[in-house]
Amino acid sequence: MALSETLSETSICKMSLAKLGANKIGNVETDNSVEGVQCRLHYEQTRDALERSHFWRFAAARSQLTATTDPDFEWGNAFTLPTDFLAFRSVYDNTLVDNTRHSYAIEGLTFLTNDSSVDLRYTKKVTDVSEFDPLFIEVLVLQLALKLTSLAGATPKIRESLKDDLKLLMPSVRVLDRQETRGKGRADQFTWTDVRVTRGGRIDSRLGSA
Repeated sequence: MALSETLSETSICKMSLAKLGANKIGNVETDNSVEGVQCRLHYEQTRDALERSHFWRFAAARSQLTATTDPDFEWGNAFTLPTDFLAFRSVYDNTLVDNTRHSYAIEGLTFLTNDSSVDLRYTKKVTDVSEFDPLFIEVLVLQLALKLTSLAGATPKIRESLKDDLKLLMPSVRVLDRQETRGKGRADQFTWTDVRVTRGGRIDSRLGSA
């Protein structure tokens, strides 16, 4: 059976509006109805926040950072973050030590550290809907619908139903994430350091976690 509509930003907005029983829209970029205007207002922010909130595999990227002007104090080196940077994931340290610590700070699009080089794994900003994971789309539709609950007199019951749907969906996201994560890099060794941030800008390595 052929799909009735190609996946697009407009179709994602339509799915969110359908969750609310709200009026349909045409092209989200040009539709001037209340629904169209509200979708334009919330779509990009909701998408970017959702991409940043979880280590989605489709948004994973790697970059050897380029050095920039050394900071005036506190840190020894500074590197320019990629322009599509959304969130830090890990630093490749090319060691087999499973408890490596790195100190760093992120200020704007600058990565500050005492390391002499940085091979960075990060979450990139993805705008092309054809690259989205199906589960990401499901979560995005629900999150956007929550932002749009002021439309069409959406009741508190509808809002609670959307929250319940999200609670049911997120375990599937986490399970799939674990299934698709394997912390082995070059030479089949544990070399990528997925990390959790602790106080003071220090980060603890957890090999194979995400």
